[in-house]
Amino acid sequence: MSRPLVVVGAGGHGREVLDIVAAVNAAAEAAGAPVPWSLLGVVDDDPADPSLLERRGDRLLGPVTALADLDADHVVAIGDGEVRRRLDERIQAWGGRAAVLVHPSATVGADVHLGPGVVLAAGAVVTTNVVIGRHSHVNVGAVVSHDVRVGDHVTISPMAAVNGAAHLGDGAFLGTGAIVTPGRVIGERAVVGAGAVVVGDVPAGVTATGVPARW
Repeated sequence: MSRPLVVVGAGGHGREVLDIVAAVNAAAEAAGAPVPWSLLGVVDDDPADPSLLERRGDRLLGPVTALADLDADHVVAIGDGEVRRRLDERIQAWGGRAAVLVHPSATVGADVHLGPGVVLAAGAVVTTNVVIGRHSHVNVGAVVSHDVRVGDHVTISPMAAVNGAAHLGDGAFLGTGAIVTPGRVIGERAVVGAGAVVVGDVPAGVTATGVPARW
């Protein structure tokens, strides 16, 4: 039986997550399996352009507080990890149940733990002995290699690559195409810019850019 689902966030990332929900359901249907999700709609405190949801045929249910009155799983589809963290805290206080979404074209190896609210987008690769914390997002075509530990509310942008035995602290952000070399540690809330190559540990809270990455 399908589980009711609400997507939190009506922006661009939210609409990408809606596509993941649709792809998961379509893959199950094609395989003759039960459809996992019954999408109720989207909540957002300040939707930028609701017409973009309407064009898709998706329903805006109201502000985030509307979720408290719904018996539904949720996924926080906000690109900013700090905003995801704050929303996660609010929704946990209501007893909300966070879903895990894995696009059918993503690859997930053996011995992988995905925390509540994790989203793996199209073409994402997670290999083996990997732990990804709650509400962390691995975006289109990104790679998380063996023995990596990813904290909570982390964002791994499209085409970024996290090599073996690296560690990403809570709230870390990797920009598009960023590379973290094996065994490196990215501190909590650190930002690694697009295209940067990390060859040393990055302290918490800094912004690292360039090849090699500096801050």
